[in-house]
Amino acid sequence: MSRFNRFTLLAVLLLGITACTSKPVLNISSSVPPAAVKSQDDMRRAILTALQRRQWTVERADQGQILASITRRSHEAQITIPYTASTYSIRYRDSHNLGYSDGKIHRNYNKWVLNLDRSIQQELRSPSLPIPQ
Repeated sequence: MSRFNRFTLLAVLLLGITACTSKPVLNISSSVPPAAVKSQDDMRRAILTALQRRQWTVERADQGQILASITRRSHEAQITIPYTASTYSIRYRDSHNLGYSDGKIHRNYNKWVLNLDRSIQQELRSPSLPIPQ
């Protein structure tokens, strides 16, 4: 293989790898069955517990809305989580070193958000503290 062909192949591979790291920003909207949540406080508890388990930092926790961020090495993502007793959303707010442009971002952001969503769902399904008999 000639030197030119090797260089061209390497350039194409690098371009392909770079293009694969950017994905559309994932914003999640979830509703839960009425039996899973009894109140807005239950939803708040589930979200805050999931954030802690996934090592997100809670910046502000107002009634009906939580602001959080995560930092991994030199990458940072910030999200807003509006919630009610039966619904919540995870929305992109800002980021640093994740290549956000035109609604696309590094694929790791979407992984972090999906993992957080799974943890929130898991918390909502877990039984509350047992009631003494």
